[in-house]
Amino acid sequence: MSATVNRPKTARDRVRRRVLTTLLGLIDNRASIQRAAAISKHEPTADSGPGPYYVSGTPRRRDIREDRNGVPLALHLHVAEVGTLAPVADAVVEIWHCDAEGIYSGYQRYGADKFPAVVSLLLRRFRPTDDAMFLRGEQVTDEEGRVEFLTIVPGWYTPRTLHIHVRVNLGGKALLTTELYFSDEFSAQTQSLPPYAERGRSPFVNSNDIEIRLAKGSPGSWLTVWPAEDGYRADVTLQIRD
Repeated sequence: MSATVNRPKTARDRVRRRVLTTLLGLIDNRASIQRAAAISKHEPTADSGPGPYYVSGTPRRRDIREDRNGVPLALHLHVAEVGTLAPVADAVVEIWHCDAEGIYSGYQRYGADKFPAVVSLLLRRFRPTDDAMFLRGEQVTDEEGRVEFLTIVPGWYTPRTLHIHVRVNLGGKALLTTELYFSDEFSAQTQSLPPYAERGRSPFVNSNDIEIRLAKGSPGSWLTVWPAEDGYRADVTLQIRD
């Protein structure tokens, strides 16, 4: 397994980050996020692409943490049909996200603070650098359409707010690919704790996130989070069309 590489920020990186932060500051997602919070049972969960850090061959497992440190998170996902909210059994649910330092397995040589390559970002695909699989996993929904993953609260990286990727397949057919989001208040709270506090609070939040903007507030993608015994529990119902 390759070691995580955090490249030092250059003067060019710092300038690019300032420019990017200024541009993202022109985005205001607050109204669309408020509307998205009131998703009806007849509305599917917002779809999005898999992002530039997806890799195939995800292991089937409940605990995806491996050696990654962070605030424990029990992620409970419920897959249901749009309209009836009937549970969808035997669906393959796959998740992946970055670690507390903003690094993805498979892409450990991409610095979390480095401005991403524009062409690769537009193509939504970076070239993998290693074969690590931490914080990646898949499971099959039970008769109630539910799965649970044991993971950690993700960190942040340029230029994204905190998020978890999820993909739902049934019978080999992709039904949903989306991102799950936390409230900015929860993100700020966890970023004040170790090991997240070493990087400081993220300048990239829900209100200025480009993916949330493109998804019009991302209805059905907002996690309900509350304290658990050794960390937090997060729940969401993914409403899909079969």
